[in-house]
Amino acid sequence: MDRISGLPDEVLVKILSFAPTKVAVSTSILSKRWEFLWMWLTKLEFGGKLYSESDFNSLQCFLDRNLPLHRAPVIGSFRLVLSDSNLRPEAVKMWVLVVVSRYVRELKIYSSQKKQNILPSSLYTCKSLVFLKLDGGILLDVPRMVCLPSLKTLELKDVIFFSDASLQRLLSNCPVLEDLLVALYYHENMEKLTVIVPSLHRLSLFIWYNCEFFIDTPSLEYFKLVDRNNRHSYLIENMPKLAEAYVSVTFADIKSLIGSITSVKRLTISSKVAYGDGFIFNHLEHLTLYVGKEFSSNLLVRFLKDSPNLRELMLHSITDASLFD
Repeated sequence: MDRISGLPDEVLVKILSFAPTKVAVSTSILSKRWEFLWMWLTKLEFGGKLYSESDFNSLQCFLDRNLPLHRAPVIGSFRLVLSDSNLRPEAVKMWVLVVVSRYVRELKIYSSQKKQNILPSSLYTCKSLVFLKLDGGILLDVPRMVCLPSLKTLELKDVIFFSDASLQRLLSNCPVLEDLLVALYYHENMEKLTVIVPSLHRLSLFIWYNCEFFIDTPSLEYFKLVDRNNRHSYLIENMPKLAEAYVSVTFADIKSLIGSITSVKRLTISSKVAYGDGFIFNHLEHLTLYVGKEFSSNLLVRFLKDSPNLRELMLHSITDASLFD
């Protein structure tokens, strides 16, 4: 240990960066030499789904006391897993505020708590943020002042939107956003999903309740849609650069959807109905169909007819469609 302690601080911090944050923090008890070294780490991960109530009480005390004193001028990545309802939203909001003030680049928050407003307004104007992932019952009350000039990847899973306008207000102020994932399992405040992002390259949507949606993404190259509802009012603008699509839908009228993805080279689709006349897939080379008991053979016949350059066809049972989970 004496030999290791003799190494320069930057080397010791580099060594600590390969260990879990909890382990790195525990080295602070070794000696005065190690007491504050972990505070220079640029990658921090706290919490866990299996934490007990006492674990979260200890974590809250620890972060309240130590996170504001963290010494790294820039935090590359901050990950927080919350699963205890006794955690004060105000405390979590303060932790996020601290990491935002340290020019955080990647922020990931997982929460099993419902309708918790744990995001400070400063998060929505964080110039350094490149990757943002929010998973669980986090309330997104997006303020009018939003500017995320560096954000390239945004993942929103089962979050709670304050209103229909919240998502589009957020998206319209992310000028370089390239990758978007939205998973909505149930939403009492959102009746229309609007995605208008000119810079977007990849879009993944998972929808488990009835809502309208409008998509306008002219630069899109990858599209994944999993929709488990039968009634929809939707409009999808043409995606001329789309090269790959994964589609699993239960609604009957898929003409608008098919019309927007005719440029694909690789398509995976699960649908009970055919899409009608008037569509040609001139670029389609690889087609994968998921079929089940209610599968219409007309869909296969239609694709074979409308895909003059098809090179590969694969058929799978719809029960194996874990690809769409």
